[in-house]
Amino acid sequence: MQTGDPYKILGLKVGATSEEIRSAYRRLAKKYHPDRNPSASAAAKFIEIQAAYEQLNSGQTASKPDAVEQQYRAQQAQYDQDLEAYKKQRAAAREKLRQQKQQEENYKIAYLQQLKSGKIGRWHRAVAVAGALLFLVLWIDFFLPKKQVPIRVSAYGLHAYSSVDGHLVQLFKSTDERAFWVADYLSQNLPKTQNLRSIETPWLHQVKALNFHDGLYELSVPIHFSFYWAQIWVSLLFLIPVLSWYLASADIIFVAGSFVSRYAILGFMLWFLVSENRFIHLLSFGQL
Repeated sequence: MQTGDPYKILGLKVGATSEEIRSAYRRLAKKYHPDRNPSASAAAKFIEIQAAYEQLNSGQTASKPDAVEQQYRAQQAQYDQDLEAYKKQRAAAREKLRQQKQQEENYKIAYLQQLKSGKIGRWHRAVAVAGALLFLVLWIDFFLPKKQVPIRVSAYGLHAYSSVDGHLVQLFKSTDERAFWVADYLSQNLPKTQNLRSIETPWLHQVKALNFHDGLYELSVPIHFSFYWAQIWVSLLFLIPVLSWYLASADIIFVAGSFVSRYAILGFMLWFLVSENRFIHLLSFGQL
């Protein structure tokens, strides 16, 4: 089987240069290649173009395209075989990745279930309940009407320190063993004042200020470094166990929230209750 005139097949004039031959071949190959043109006639045309191109490249005057077709079919079969192997390899990799993700998801769900229903879950729930109760206590205590409690000075400091707002403060202690930071120009005059009283919350006894008479005037001075000024902000920390419990999901956020709740927040809650006799104030509803 002869291909005919290779110049005519490639649309060239006799004696075309090698560059013209390559350009014509590329143009026709793009048009009739089976990957671009799926018709049966296109495949036959492409084999004819391939044979004509090889004929002109080899300098032959005639060519049998059977060998070209056989070579093309062999190359196509190898390509199909390689493509099929690649598809299988890719499918295996995807399945392996899917199984790995499924294992990770199963582990997270199992760990979440342990945090929710096991010993750790009961621990977290107890901290969440205690945190919610303390949150309510702090807010109620903060907004209830303040009470005034008479106090007497037992000692005062000799050194002044700088407060966060730039004021100089000194420490003085009352006879009930409480300590207060007040402006340095007032601390040494407090033993001489009349009717010295602390203005504090009625339940947890968080001191806001000191009230006293100076001659004909009644004065009120704020206490520096007092928990009273941070009471609302601190109460928000006690909500972390509650939020991490009700927003629980199988991810690192809940795991971290549970860990922080069970250790950091619980430790802070215990310190809060033990310091300044707050536990006693809490149980006695401020009577002790």
